[in-house]
Amino acid sequence: MKKILFLFLVAGFFYACKKDGVGPKPIVTFKSYSVDSITPATNDMTIFLNVEDGDGDIEDTLTLGTIILSHFKDGKIDTAWTPKSMPEIGRSKGLNVKAEVRIPLQTIEIKFSDYVTIPKDSINFSIIIKDRAGNISDTLITPKISYRA
Repeated sequence: MKKILFLFLVAGFFYACKKDGVGPKPIVTFKSYSVDSITPATNDMTIFLNVEDGDGDIEDTLTLGTIILSHFKDGKIDTAWTPKSMPEIGRSKGLNVKAEVRIPLQTIEIKFSDYVTIPKDSINFSIIIKDRAGNISDTLITPKISYRA
């Protein structure tokens, strides 16, 4: 009986010490939008993301690029990249990071009033995170959100 108890204790020790599988590269996944479509009355919206970093050297900013389908020309798009704050993250100082992040967007970031001559049917976003060690997350392309009149 003592041998069985000892084996369970050893197995429990090794199980408790195993890594969770999150490496040094930041991981960003889409969770949701605060709205289901963009209308003339929409003045702001929020993107909700899940962010993980196994070695905890993530900064408190990410880079966001806006993608409007009608801006594609010859299979290429010129994306304006904007740094966005992630106040929920801060500097974690070496601890494993798992957090939900809110990215608020202003009217100009979702409506593009300067581009009234360009037809708009939908918009989505490209998001990248870089940590202090230079590890870059995979590029996250969020789902499309439609424009409605």
